[in-house]
Amino acid sequence: MTANTTIMEPPVLSAAEVSHFFHQGFIAVERLATLDDLAQVQELLDGLFARFRDLPPDLAFDLGGQKNHDGTQVTPQINVATRFEPRLLETQVFRNARAIARQILGPEAVFSFDHAIYKPPRMGKAVPWHQDLAYGRNPNHIAYNANFWIPLQEATPENGCMQFIPFSHWGNLLPHRPVGGDPKVHTLEVWPPIDPRAVVVCPLKPGGATIQHGKTLHYTAPNNTDKPRRAWILNFSMPVENTWTTSEQKSVAGGW
Repeated sequence: MTANTTIMEPPVLSAAEVSHFFHQGFIAVERLATLDDLAQVQELLDGLFARFRDLPPDLAFDLGGQKNHDGTQVTPQINVATRFEPRLLETQVFRNARAIARQILGPEAVFSFDHAIYKPPRMGKAVPWHQDLAYGRNPNHIAYNANFWIPLQEATPENGCMQFIPFSHWGNLLPHRPVGGDPKVHTLEVWPPIDPRAVVVCPLKPGGATIQHGKTLHYTAPNNTDKPRRAWILNFSMPVENTWTTSEQKSVAGGW
């Protein structure tokens, strides 16, 4: 692996940025890591995707259709990539994300899991509107986790940058189903469909990231460009016994 000769200290979030996360359900960080940092992560993840079919099929599968098949992968995903490539945990990208997660959730926030998604050129499908906690065990916690979406190249509407619906993390989890109602598909979609009004599109330059609450509705479009769109997703959470109440969250967010 190429050595990184530059060190970027973790960004310090402002009180307004922390408030925005809790109030609207997401923030965009302009500068999480350097290009050297991203190159290290990409090198490690590219090595994993090169042996995609050798990984356990319950953890390496297609998000773009039927979960496991012998054909061309439409949108391959590797869950718990750090289990197969622990050097990812030694990268500055990981360290900076963990530091920011603790600024948001508190010093007891811990790393929970990660996954990597590869949208091939002109192939990857959209990931439909959904809430991440629909996949989880704690669907209605108010301030349980922070999900970092870290693109390894510029993220644009054309290649599938993140899109959010502000305030959608308030209230109970919406009903979801496998895409198209097909039980062989892993990917979930909100069902019945929502009217995605007031969408905030979050393009990012290389080195940026978005951070979202686990119940914030989000979507990524297909990759309609000639280059791959790679992303590494990191989840940090609070211990369940420390999950905040709605009133405590509002206090942290500025009392709105």
